[in-house]
Amino acid sequence: MSNKKNSVFKNLIVLLMIFTMLAWMRSPVKAAEPLIIDHTCTDQSQIPEEWIESAKNNLHIVYQHTSHGSQLITGMNALENFPEFGSKYEWSDNGASGLDLDDYGIPGCDDLSQGDWIDGNGVTPWVTVTKNLLDNPANSHVNVVILSWCSINMHNAQCYVDNMETLVSEYPDVTFVFMTGHAQGQGENLYDDPQPDGKGHVYYNNQLIRQHCIDNKRVLFDFADIEAYDPDGNYYWNLTMLDNLDYSGGNWGTEWCDDNIGSEFEQLTTGNGVSGYSGCGSCAHSGSLGAANTINCVLKGRACWWLWAKLAGWNSNGCLCDLNHDSKCDMEDWLLLGEDWGRTNCGTPPGSGNPPNDCKCDMNNDGRCDMQDWLLFGDDWGRTDCPCSLN
Repeated sequence: MSNKKNSVFKNLIVLLMIFTMLAWMRSPVKAAEPLIIDHTCTDQSQIPEEWIESAKNNLHIVYQHTSHGSQLITGMNALENFPEFGSKYEWSDNGASGLDLDDYGIPGCDDLSQGDWIDGNGVTPWVTVTKNLLDNPANSHVNVVILSWCSINMHNAQCYVDNMETLVSEYPDVTFVFMTGHAQGQGENLYDDPQPDGKGHVYYNNQLIRQHCIDNKRVLFDFADIEAYDPDGNYYWNLTMLDNLDYSGGNWGTEWCDDNIGSEFEQLTTGNGVSGYSGCGSCAHSGSLGAANTINCVLKGRACWWLWAKLAGWNSNGCLCDLNHDSKCDMEDWLLLGEDWGRTNCGTPPGSGNPPNDCKCDMNNDGRCDMQDWLLFGDDWGRTDCPCSLN
């Protein structure tokens, strides 16, 4: 921070503390920001190693899925097995080493698509079995739950988000990750949805889920968006794209890998030129071992680690002071800073600073909101170009 900017910041601090005190008096309802993991979150090289380690040390994840949902696991395995990365992206089903992720961890309902009806408990079957799992004292350590779709086509997305909210409200110490559904060649806005019974086609359902997560500040793994873009940002969903990355002009996975031979992305996918590594494993519905369109799984595996790091507390927006993620550090952020000012019990357990940390003002994650956080907040004060989105 320049001397001039530092001087301005110090001159403003007293006045801004007064404004902040007014914000405390309003006692607003606290709410986290939405976390959207999409195609912009697939460069795992941006994630500081400390947050990868924090995810390994603090997250206890259960994940339930069928074939399409296995793409996340296949992609994570590719990263784990890539020789250059060593043990950096290690994970295990029982938490014995690396990240603790219980794959197929919710018995009783295969996936969201096969549990889309209301049972005798007044909720969907996947809600019932998830509650059974979380109510078991042996699973008290679980703090992240993910369930995926097989096909989202002609399911009731409103019913899905309503039932997810049941879980969110009843288990406040658990992060529930919402998810969109895979491509099926339908493109965008081809149907008059919702249908009379409330069901919708793929694009409608995905859009409803995205908007719900934005409006209600939820965590979303945008499965559909991740596969809709190649690593250069070219968009294919509106070109009748299928779940194997075929589109009206070819297969974007094959095309991209052919044009980028020798890149890390291509080598993670195909294994070309990498000793002791044969490429990404067979990617369900999207290519056999080492095939170019298994980049579909590689992308999702990389996005997973972005998600894990964010859930562990990584602030990836570039400006610590941009608390509302609008690309600016301004008075709105100062007011947010003041909501928990003076607290000494931030984090889980209270006072540890560890995630999940419910204090926006605890910028150095030491469990307290104090002058050290004020100084960190001032580092980028006044910026209007913070590199952030909803992530």
